[in-house]
Amino acid sequence: MRLVCGLVAALMVAACGSGGGGGGGNASNAYAGKTIKLGAVLSITGAGGVYGPQSRDGAMLAVTEINAAGGINGAKINLTVQDDASDKAQASQKAQTLIQGDQVLALLGPTLSNSAVGVHPLAENLKTPILAVSTTGIHIVPDCNYPTTTPCQYVFRDSLGEETAIPDNIKSYVNDAHPKTGVLLVANDDKFSSDGGTIVQSTVGQYNITLLKTIPFSKGAADLSPFVTEAVKAKPDVIFITSLGGIPAKIMKAARNQGFQGQFLGGNGFNTATVSADAAAAGKGARSASAWYIGNNFPSNAGFVSAYKKAYSKDPDQFAAQGYTGVKILADAAKRANLTFTDIAGDRTKLRSTMETVNIQSPLGPFQFNSSHDVKQTVWIIEMDGAGGFKLDHQIQPS
Repeated sequence: MRLVCGLVAALMVAACGSGGGGGGGNASNAYAGKTIKLGAVLSITGAGGVYGPQSRDGAMLAVTEINAAGGINGAKINLTVQDDASDKAQASQKAQTLIQGDQVLALLGPTLSNSAVGVHPLAENLKTPILAVSTTGIHIVPDCNYPTTTPCQYVFRDSLGEETAIPDNIKSYVNDAHPKTGVLLVANDDKFSSDGGTIVQSTVGQYNITLLKTIPFSKGAADLSPFVTEAVKAKPDVIFITSLGGIPAKIMKAARNQGFQGQFLGGNGFNTATVSADAAAAGKGARSASAWYIGNNFPSNAGFVSAYKKAYSKDPDQFAAQGYTGVKILADAAKRANLTFTDIAGDRTKLRSTMETVNIQSPLGPFQFNSSHDVKQTVWIIEMDGAGGFKLDHQIQPS
């Protein structure tokens, strides 16, 4: 699948004023009339297909807004989106094609942490800036070549890492409900899920939660009921779920059908309306920590939400907000990078340097990278409302 976004008529909306590009520019400068080529490797289909399309749509909206406002110093953005079908090998192949064949300035993606372990070292080796807009596992930044610990110079992230999200979610629920016992259901054959499971295991003891069982399963399991039955029989206060795609909703439904009345806690895999809608009433009250909340009062959020709804006739989610912010970040960096448009290797290095000093307003809040190319940001503890949406429980300020 190959999608190219320039000035898309169906998405012609006013710029939301969230920073990152725009403002036309002097027609005589080096940017005027040029094209800034960006690429994205996203999971539009496959297990990550509940997240990737929203990242794509958010990114495309940002491109359209920036181009409609005159581009970046007069240069227009062209975004090429490749679907990796949630497959690690395809993700690496598509990234290599975008970098070496299409000669893109920078990349967004991939959607899944399992794919990032191949794509991010590739981009680092080819000295091409890449911005993770949904990969939240361990060893994304700065150590993309783990177990080598040398910090990666070209890999950045604007998504909330599970190392922050899961502990914040557990702490918040403990403060509210004081659970004593838990069971962990973890997909043991993808990086995102197994990383999440490791974080749960290392966190619960801090809050005096006894983990009665850890129940691993394959994300490809045709029948999850035996694993759910084992979890429910342990009679925990909390079932922790670390998995992606449609699996969390299936687990919630099966557990409720078996009489479980306790709490579900999860990570970023919960944070899309698709999962909430699939879980329906069974998911009501299921909590997670999110990088974004639709009702947040950051200056640029209302404009983003309004423009997204106008363009796509639905509400955005966390993944849309992160994709949108990702393009705004690259646009801000490109605006200040003094690009030549003739030396792609040099321009990539210049962009990498200016990405480190990005300072913009975004739907995620005020945005800057820390020294690890990660982000400090507000965390929103949200819960499924039982009707396909979410409501806010708590707001946690960055420490």
